Amino acid sequence: INTAYAMEPYKEYKLAPGDILSCFITCDDKEFSYTFNGVLNTNNASILGKSLTIYEDGTVIIPFFGTVKVSGMTLQEAEIAIQNKMQESITDAQVKISLMNNLFYILSDNKRGSFYVYKDNMTIYQALAISGQTTESMDISKVSIVRKDIQGNSVVKTFDLRSQDVIQSEYYYIQPNDVVYFPTSKKAFFNITSLGTFFTAVITPLSLLIIATAVKF
Repeated sequence: INTAYAMEPYKEYKLAPGDILSCFITCDDKEFSYTFNGVLNTNNASILGKSLTIYEDGTVIIPFFGTVKVSGMTLQEAEIAIQNKMQESITDAQVKISLMNNLFYILSDNKRGSFYVYKDNMTIYQALAISGQTTESMDISKVSIVRKDIQGNSVVKTFDLRSQDVIQSEYYYIQPNDVVYFPTSKKAFFNITSLGTFFTAVITPLSLLIIATAVKF
């Protein structure tokens, strides 16, 4: 299959409204850092980290420090922006942030669930492997990804997974919050033998439609 898809190199994920960050601070003022980070036990350093939600205006509200705009930034860029904000008040503050909703989601007739994006440049084939998804009943010519843009809006991208041009295209790499939908093939659909399987095959694409039109992650 030679469906033409434009080459697009891997790009780091850009933060968007609805994302949730975990923020951890270190500084000489141990009492403050313990309070900010939510340390449960100073003897074994059981650390929670501060949870920061990116709001519709693209900002996070950092307790004690104020607001910082991070939407459209990579994690590293957001980390620097947040650290600079904190250093206005605590000059030796060092910050580490991570993405808490670093997950992708699978919807199909025989598999659904959430899974961690375990590395930055994870491919759709690796996503298939770690989700335990099989292709026996799939129509892999019409795979869809529901993906957030940097404004936090959901966009549906449909592609043919059989095409070799998928490799290195915008469809090749999985991003945090992606919902990957594998439709049931026509052949498999007409081989459905149970009411439960029929219901799943019908309701899954409806779920995708609802996600695409009404849900902001």
